[in-house]
Amino acid sequence: MEFNVKGITFTLEELTTIKLSEIKVATISRSHIFHMLPGNKKAILLLRAGDFVEPSFVSKYMDKGVESFYQLEVLQEEDIIFFKSHWSKLKEASSEYEKRVIRDNFIKQIATDYWFNKEKSVLSLVVSCFEEFYIYPPHILEKYQELSMVLYTRSLLIGAISSVAALSNDLLDYDFIKDFYNLAFIIDYGLIGYDNFNFVTATACEYERNEPGSGVTYLQKMNRSDSEIESFKNHPLISHRVASQYEEKFTYPELIEFVSLHHEKANGSGFPKGHKYAAMTDTETMLSFSDYMVPFNEHIFLKGDGNKVLHEYFVQLKELKNNEILPIKKLIARWESVMEWAKKDIEVAS
Repeated sequence: MEFNVKGITFTLEELTTIKLSEIKVATISRSHIFHMLPGNKKAILLLRAGDFVEPSFVSKYMDKGVESFYQLEVLQEEDIIFFKSHWSKLKEASSEYEKRVIRDNFIKQIATDYWFNKEKSVLSLVVSCFEEFYIYPPHILEKYQELSMVLYTRSLLIGAISSVAALSNDLLDYDFIKDFYNLAFIIDYGLIGYDNFNFVTATACEYERNEPGSGVTYLQKMNRSDSEIESFKNHPLISHRVASQYEEKFTYPELIEFVSLHHEKANGSGFPKGHKYAAMTDTETMLSFSDYMVPFNEHIFLKGDGNKVLHEYFVQLKELKNNEILPIKKLIARWESVMEWAKKDIEVAS
């Protein structure tokens, strides 16, 4: 019997049981968690893979005497262990040579798992980055999840992609990567800061992502209010203010300024300030690269989605209309060359 619950398709045979005590709390769920009604005729989704697991989730069901649930596994724990161990090695590395070796191994694993393998989930990378780097209080996650699962899952993906982008561009300082992850995680928060994120705004964001410069035009065409249009244009500044509230948690707080620049364009037609590419470094534009790579769709973490996120989304980014006005041409070329290097190196080794 096949089930389809909120976009998750599975059979009863694919489910395994998980003890309530085995569900990790205060982190990202590794699997989709279900309760099966008597007779196993209907599955109720309690947690999705990728959801933040509140401690109250487990305590609530423990108080009810529940001992276990069914789960649809999305990843293998050893994949998370690989990525986390390499983040830890990078943190402890004392020489540039050591850092480059760690970087090479990490990138080759990314290429193996996601660039030409269509079986593994990007959730392994997402969880490892979240558990290694995330600095904000729980209410940031809660508001993302409460007001927009589109923005919540995008933040998880953009954060993970930004970490790989940093490695790909030879930025091997652990503290820099940690700071950069948290900048990427917060860049869309301004879209929900005033509870104004809705379907039309999400569509405008996707228009902007697919054809840089078209988001405001779409909102005007839809006769949206001046305040909504201004909120859309100013969300990088709002996100910047939120990140600035946690300045003491950043090793390099001067990087927070990057958040306000992630929608600027090479020709000065971007927002909110209209900066030109000549005024920005490649490092500053890495947030734009990570942001434009991920669509404004709610992402459901499933086995095999890694190739879609790290490879297919990249191909789509290369083909975006008017992408030449984005200040990320060098970053696109670098990402592709690094992945192709890793692929060739793996083929030679095998």
